[in-house]
Amino acid sequence: MNRLLVLVLMLFSVPGWGQILDDSTKLVYGPTTSRYMYEGDLLHSDTLYHHIDTSIYNLEHFEFKDQSEVVYQDLGNNGTALRPIYYTGSEVIGRTTGFEAYTPYVKQAADFKYYDSKSPFMELNVGFGGKGRNTVDFNFSRNINAQWNVGFDVHKISSNKLIGSATLRETQISGTGVDAYTFHSSKNSKYHLMFHAYKFEHKATETGGILLPDDPEERDYFQYQNSNVNLRNAVSYDTRTRFHLYQEYSVAEFFEAFMVAERNNVENRYEDYPLSATPNYYDQMLIRTDSTLDASLFNEWKVRAGIKGRAGKRIFYSGYVKRRDIDFNYSYLDSFGHIAENYIGGDITLYVTETNALSGQAEVMDGGQYYFSGKYENNFLKAAYTSSKSLPSFMSERYFGNHYEWTNSFADVLSNTISGSLFYTFPVIRLEPAVKISTVDNYVYFGEDKLPTQNSAVALVNNYSVKADLSLGKHFKLENKVIFNNVSGDGADAIRTPDWNFFGKWYYENIVFNNYMEMQVGFDVRWQSAYYANAYDPITQQFYIQNDFEVPSFWTADLFFVMKAQKLSLWVKVKYLNQKKEEGYFETPFYPATRRMIDLGLRWHFYD
Repeated sequence: MNRLLVLVLMLFSVPGWGQILDDSTKLVYGPTTSRYMYEGDLLHSDTLYHHIDTSIYNLEHFEFKDQSEVVYQDLGNNGTALRPIYYTGSEVIGRTTGFEAYTPYVKQAADFKYYDSKSPFMELNVGFGGKGRNTVDFNFSRNINAQWNVGFDVHKISSNKLIGSATLRETQISGTGVDAYTFHSSKNSKYHLMFHAYKFEHKATETGGILLPDDPEERDYFQYQNSNVNLRNAVSYDTRTRFHLYQEYSVAEFFEAFMVAERNNVENRYEDYPLSATPNYYDQMLIRTDSTLDASLFNEWKVRAGIKGRAGKRIFYSGYVKRRDIDFNYSYLDSFGHIAENYIGGDITLYVTETNALSGQAEVMDGGQYYFSGKYENNFLKAAYTSSKSLPSFMSERYFGNHYEWTNSFADVLSNTISGSLFYTFPVIRLEPAVKISTVDNYVYFGEDKLPTQNSAVALVNNYSVKADLSLGKHFKLENKVIFNNVSGDGADAIRTPDWNFFGKWYYENIVFNNYMEMQVGFDVRWQSAYYANAYDPITQQFYIQNDFEVPSFWTADLFFVMKAQKLSLWVKVKYLNQKKEEGYFETPFYPATRRMIDLGLRWHFYD
């Protein structure tokens, strides 16, 4: 990280990036001139740009899990394995690796920002978390000319061990994502090109959770760094490389041709060398008795080509064909063989009026798998229906490593979801009740034996939530969200979720010192009810069902202060302010969550 910060300082010192002024010596570049576009915008023939987000709202949320709209369960530290607490169906209907614990940290192709920055633009976002939980985001972009932009991004996560560390600064997480990109538009705006190359490397030193004495009277769950743990030398790796190209050419507004080509390489490894597990932690040794070196490699070529366009301002359409060519291998197994998947799909959006829109998306694979979604939106209502039939993952059907072996032949997973939400703003309160009801058939999960299994019974997942945001005068905000989730049906035992979750953000905001400084001070609050949360197996990077450890209910309160003056924003946070002595909480069995500590950070924008 020190070398990265030195690089940043060197970039700041380049003479050619001086301030650009107009004749009145005022800066002419800023957040409104540095703009960007997503690939999805172009794909839907929407050429409106987004402007730089300079808001300080939620700036103190520097850890990934806090930034995401998905509610995740982790292993108590930033950068550790993640699992969505609430059921979410997959839009990928073809084969996947099945190793998804670190996928949320991967920057997806749809999330890339392609800039038209006019002048050189830089953003530095740094979080210095207590106990060595640090993050760095550095973004740079500049225009070569009016039609061509280039840039790169660097993202770094590093976290020291919070449990079972031999020294005060023993690294647990080291993750780096680096990318370079370019965006080109022809002078007549008929041709557009977006390209990026992305490298992701994530290394997690595994602990296996805390090791407790057999006698319940002698158990101390919250010794943190002094805790005994199950693993000392075990390490998980997730390494990914992606090359992504998008092109389109507009013959007319109603007829445009596009093509997307992508190359992906994904390597997952689990190593314990020399073998460091406590007695009986590994159930069996199938290959070696002195070490474990398990690995898999996934290679994919994906090409999608089609036509799209807008008929006036009311209708957008697209249609395409897609091909995926996949190779997947384990260290100790013969190759699955080359797999080719062929798709046809498209989407359509109809703007009935300026505020009423109907949209639909469909994709069908040659094996009969499919994904369909339909949506309706207006000023106060959103409603959607999705249905999918998808293939199970590679690793759920076949696996051979040092500690497990299985061969399965699972049926396709079926999922149907109906969701809707209402939103309306009253004088002092904004309400948004929402409901999401899903049926899941042939659900694939990992059972108490840590092996994959398929539940042929149907599970009914009912998720209800209410957002209630209150404004008390001009400066006090009380934002609240309550979630109730219930799983029923014969397949209910395979999907474990807490009944209740609450998220609150209560704060005071103002602009002070003659409108020079914007500030917020308040609390981020969370409460979750007790449930038998899924445990984690680092050998296969899978969360699995367990019935021995009920994660107690918990609540946390984080005190934060955020300020912004011109281009510089600063924040400080006391995490888990309400922690009592010799107490704590769990999100995953045997992995104590983050203890009380102080975090701080900054964000700095440069537009010239």
